[in-house]
Amino acid sequence: MAVLNHSIPIFRYFEEICQIPHGSFEEQRVADYVEQFAKEKGLSVVRDQMNNLVIYKDGSAGKENLPPLMLQAHMDMVNEKNQGCSHDFSADPLDLYVEDGWLRARGTTLGGDDGYGVAYMMALLADDTLVHPPLVCVFTVQEEVGLCGAMGLDPALLKADRLINLDADVEGNVFVSSSGGRDVLVTRHLDWLKNDAAVYELDIKGLLGGHSGGEIHKERGNANKIAARILLSMLRAGLDVQLTDFTGGLKDNAIPRECRCTFASASGEEALQAVVEQCRKDLKEELAFSDSGLQINLTEGGHKAETAVSRADTASVVSLMFLAPNGMQAKSMAIEGLTTVSLNLGVVRITDGSLVLHFSLRSPMLSAREELTWKLELLSKVYGAECQVKNDYPGWNYDDASALRKAFAEYYENAAGKAIVEEATHGGLETGVFKGYNENLDIISVGPEILDLHTPDERMNLESFVRVYDILRGFIETL
Repeated sequence: MAVLNHSIPIFRYFEEICQIPHGSFEEQRVADYVEQFAKEKGLSVVRDQMNNLVIYKDGSAGKENLPPLMLQAHMDMVNEKNQGCSHDFSADPLDLYVEDGWLRARGTTLGGDDGYGVAYMMALLADDTLVHPPLVCVFTVQEEVGLCGAMGLDPALLKADRLINLDADVEGNVFVSSSGGRDVLVTRHLDWLKNDAAVYELDIKGLLGGHSGGEIHKERGNANKIAARILLSMLRAGLDVQLTDFTGGLKDNAIPRECRCTFASASGEEALQAVVEQCRKDLKEELAFSDSGLQINLTEGGHKAETAVSRADTASVVSLMFLAPNGMQAKSMAIEGLTTVSLNLGVVRITDGSLVLHFSLRSPMLSAREELTWKLELLSKVYGAECQVKNDYPGWNYDDASALRKAFAEYYENAAGKAIVEEATHGGLETGVFKGYNENLDIISVGPEILDLHTPDERMNLESFVRVYDILRGFIETL
């Protein structure tokens, strides 16, 4: 049974998207859905090997020869769920529900980022009453893992000098620039030994988390860093700690809300609990305003491990995690509230006998991304790890002469009765990639109200969802 009113096209398309698993690298089925939609509407569609789609719609009568307008959104979503949630992102539809006018998914992320943009473009393409210039609608993949789809697109397909990006999350706020980013992987091979000691489980949960671009300046707790701090506290107290497993965070670009690590120890539960209690007290005080829900639990029993990481290697990797830079590193002196340099230790895993750290670096300045990478490289060398750059994408700088932004600002003020808010974002947007393809591209980014992106608390305001679509549709008719 439908949760939303399917007589409203954007509701119908969004809910249908939510029935299809579409996490990063698993966009084939949602691409099939959008491609079939285009063919049923008689629209020209190009699909590349990555599953990016570009759909073309001729201008309406009298506007056939006007300059084309590109609209763009990504089809993938961040797959994150609460501990204990049984949802299978590879197979299960999202479990949608409405609460106080907000659309949510039970126990998981919603995928409003960027399902709303996909739904908007589909509704515009299906609307035979819309008066519009030629439309170039671009549906990309793998945005949430480094803008990979946009970087893999053939620029020759993007036949427009105007772009409305549909990947913003505050109604009335128009993004006018975005950060560049880089993914860095640090891998440390581990020495494993036979284990006879008791095994303990350390759980960190209850943190708010959030998008590592949009929320990093709020200095919320990072579950991976907290776990490293507690383990180091145990080592500094002279206690025995030998890691057996480490699972922290789910996505590079999401501040990790939860972390679970297990370790063997001959020191006894009482001594270990004493350290945990002191850390809990200290961290609850330090994070009282940013993460009051922090929970730290240590349990013994029920876990067996035939092997454990050597004491020396455990000390090395715990020190590496503890010393690794994390969070906001610099802010703009020109734009109030704008973070300009940051990094996020988003994911930590022990896999195939090695500890692997996944960092997401952000800055519009290549030099700043390079400097952070050097720090990680040097730190890795000290602790016998390897450091590898996996991906790098450019930023999009503010264009004072943007005609598209000025036109939208005028239309929005007349339609909504208030001025737009120009916002520079520390998040990475595909706009930087497209600007790199076409230096003449005039860009704005707009969207409805969505809160707590990249977390299971994600929710989209339904009235805003409709309102922003109506404004977007009306604005397109003026172009």
